Amino acid sequence: MKKILILIISALMMAFLISCAGTQQTKTDTVKTDTVKTASTDTKVSSGGNMAVDAINSQVKGFAVDGFPGGSSKLNANEDLENMKKIVGLVKPIIAEIPAGYVMQITGHCANYESKSRQKSVSTARAEKIYNELKKAGVSGKKMSYKGVGADEPLEGYGDKDAKQRSVTFKAIKK
Repeated sequence: MKKILILIISALMMAFLISCAGTQQTKTDTVKTDTVKTASTDTKVSSGGNMAVDAINSQVKGFAVDGFPGGSSKLNANEDLENMKKIVGLVKPIIAEIPAGYVMQITGHCANYESKSRQKSVSTARAEKIYNELKKAGVSGKKMSYKGVGADEPLEGYGDKDAKQRSVTFKAIKK
């Protein structure tokens, strides 16, 4: 009976080891699953062929700071503030890798409400807030720029009036 039990356990262990040998494990950091929508899914080389910039843009593609209340650039909820701090912590070392002649553009977005001028000012204030947070974290202002696009560059996958449009995204661009 003992021999049969040992054979069964050994067979199960071998099957487990064989199944594990063919798989790769990848460690990923998860930062609030609802922040993975980006302003663009354009897969063309937008960096003029610079592979380092393409790799950087691939890294930051899913990063977005969201949770802004309508018409505001302030983050009030603790969860939203923590998410912003995580994103800033993730983006900071990536910005350090940006090659000469490029900057990390921080783009503010907003939902399609109110006037175009109000959308532009609110989205610019959101981008500026994250820009300033990155500067506080030690990132050089020379490596970054910011702009607000209002509702003109909506995040894919959400309606133009969806609260998820009230966010900030990142992309490495030529100076």
